Amino acid sequence: MKYFLTIAASDNSGGAGIQQDLKVAEQLGFWGLSAITGITIQNFDKLESIYPVPPEILSGQIEMNINSFPINCIKIGAVCSEENIHAISAILAKNKLKNIVLDPVFAPTHGKEFIKSMSVKLFREQLLPNANIVTPNKNELSLIAEKEVLNFESGIDISKKITNQYGCNVYLKGGHFESKSIKEALITPDEVSLFEKERLNLKYSHGTGCTFSTALSCFLGQGLELKNACIKASDYVSNKYKELKLLF
Repeated sequence: MKYFLTIAASDNSGGAGIQQDLKVAEQLGFWGLSAITGITIQNFDKLESIYPVPPEILSGQIEMNINSFPINCIKIGAVCSEENIHAISAILAKNKLKNIVLDPVFAPTHGKEFIKSMSVKLFREQLLPNANIVTPNKNELSLIAEKEVLNFESGIDISKKITNQYGCNVYLKGGHFESKSIKEALITPDEVSLFEKERLNLKYSHGTGCTFSTALSCFLGQGLELKNACIKASDYVSNKYKELKLLF
């Protein structure tokens, strides 16, 4: 049995967050473990309210999982508070954990922010150095870098600087860039790998980022090398939403 741990917020609608992560992990053959960072009130259209879990409870969940199971991979999603960033980074720093995928969930398309803009600096300095890869879209990368990403090419240049400074690989998602197809990139200290795929017209994109980061974590946990894991995770998202018939 392989074990996947998601550290993220609960989504009562089941379309994203902990609930979606566990569905994906089970489909990919993993036993899903969880550490809940916050309770939300939301639906497919908006995030209405967020109630962060106290950091001592979050730490207890993570440590119980680490001490009880041989965890193969970890996905970190919405952290919900600065205190929770401190809690997560402290545990990651003292434990030898692998295949850590960081999904920078800062704010939904509509509704409240998961963490305040001032907390992004803490997120960048404490979580990036402890992760293997971060998976931002255009807007999330702009927040992480504190610099506007104007286009796909500038996004790659900014990602290179982040990789070199924090030692964390970057997978730049392409859904928010204006183009007929979706262009994405994997940026590591050694190379930039470019990918292109069909742009799907989704009825909604709620949970696609969670699905991708969880799938990527699981494929890494299966032993795939990083580039192949990224390709498989991207294909998994496209195929999953086609199967669900969530297209216009």
